[in-house]
Amino acid sequence: MSQSALAGFWHPIAAVDDITDQPKRFGLLDDYIVAYRDENGVAAFRDLCIHRGAALSLGWVRNGTLVCPYHGWQYDRTGACVRIPSRPADAAIPSTARATAFQVRERYGLVWVAMEEPRDEIPRYPGDVYDLPSWKSFFAYREVWNAAAARTVENFMDFSHFPYVHNGLLGTEENAEITPYTVEKLSNGLHYWLEQEEPSDLYGAGGSQKVRYEYTLVVPFTIHLKKIEIGTGRETILTQFTVPRAEATTELFVIIARNHSHDEPDSKFGDFTTTIMEQDRRIVESQRPEKLPESLREELHIKVPDAASLLYRQRLASLAKVETYGPYGA
Repeated sequence: MSQSALAGFWHPIAAVDDITDQPKRFGLLDDYIVAYRDENGVAAFRDLCIHRGAALSLGWVRNGTLVCPYHGWQYDRTGACVRIPSRPADAAIPSTARATAFQVRERYGLVWVAMEEPRDEIPRYPGDVYDLPSWKSFFAYREVWNAAAARTVENFMDFSHFPYVHNGLLGTEENAEITPYTVEKLSNGLHYWLEQEEPSDLYGAGGSQKVRYEYTLVVPFTIHLKKIEIGTGRETILTQFTVPRAEATTELFVIIARNHSHDEPDSKFGDFTTTIMEQDRRIVESQRPEKLPESLREELHIKVPDAASLLYRQRLASLAKVETYGPYGA
């Protein structure tokens, strides 16, 4: 999937608290973004001064403008240069003296950037439960993986690896067979579900009750997993917001939202998720090629277990409107 295809989507670049009044650099799509916060909210630009290519993230904010550290050029929130100190204050400034400004939004405790006119909205939370008082949400996991973004998403949406990568926690070898399931094609992704006995004490009561897994994928790189404990009404949504920093460098933000156990410490659920993610990380970082193969023929696929991931690959290809998969893990 090409850079231009991915640039038209909203991508999280940081947690809200990461953005301060001091400019800071963030990687996205093999490029760099500088972001800062002032009284008008978050501003974000390509981390590049149009004059001599210096990193604007080394500069500072003065009177609502971003100041380049090299020659002091000042850019307003639209990206327009409003002051060139080496020229008289009343001298005209060329209209081409601009930094590239990006659209910015804050949602789910994250700062989102669209590098081009967005072709879709920021992914919605299932049921819009994130801000409901009956649900409690927290950041459970945040790490940079040496892997392509699409590889990390495909791992999250896959469940046939549970008996081997997460033996005794999410699955067992005695129950490795996957029964046929239906994948619903959405306008912006996929939805599918299955039920299984989860051996963990945290969600599956040690295997004594079944758990319904409902997956909602939003292309290109957002995946939700709702765990519904059958018979108890307890629901937990684990969401992986995936940041394609570079072709084989991905930052993962995992948020857990739950409608139960509000008096329990978040760490009870966060520690379990960290264990699962780190088990996955070892495998995903080992995968070759690092990005998804350019052809489906390069890897062997099994009809039932791989049904969702095959449709995901096809959806990425259709977004790019080519038959191959380009940079940034897609």
